[in-house]
Amino acid sequence: MIDTGQLNIHSYKNLHSRAIQTVALYTVDELRAELVVLPPGAVVQEHSHARLHELFDVVEGEGTFQVGERSFVGGPGKCVLVTAGLRHSIHNHSDAPWVLRITYQEQLNPWDVGRLISRALRRKFKIRF
Repeated sequence: MIDTGQLNIHSYKNLHSRAIQTVALYTVDELRAELVVLPPGAVVQEHSHARLHELFDVVEGEGTFQVGERSFVGGPGKCVLVTAGLRHSIHNHSDAPWVLRITYQEQLNPWDVGRLISRALRRKFKIRF
């Protein structure tokens, strides 16, 4: 049995699937995370996110990261930060599933301060609207 706040990532892997599997792990304010399982040969084409930073943590397997002009292999324990606006892609070049935890952090700008203060006050004083 898994307690609240814990997740057995192996229970989400379907080793027979040829599709990329994504499981939402959590969302808290400007932070959210997903578990992503890329089957052998799977590719996430080059793209960018205007206002999201991405942190890739390799849980198991091996694949290739293309970040900007750089390309490198990521195996278990490898962490890769992709800042907002930077073009990137990922490719599982191996014969086994590549399991990644991807954490997304919204890029905050000075104009976001009003929204953040409002949320903090609502939480502090338990205001709902």
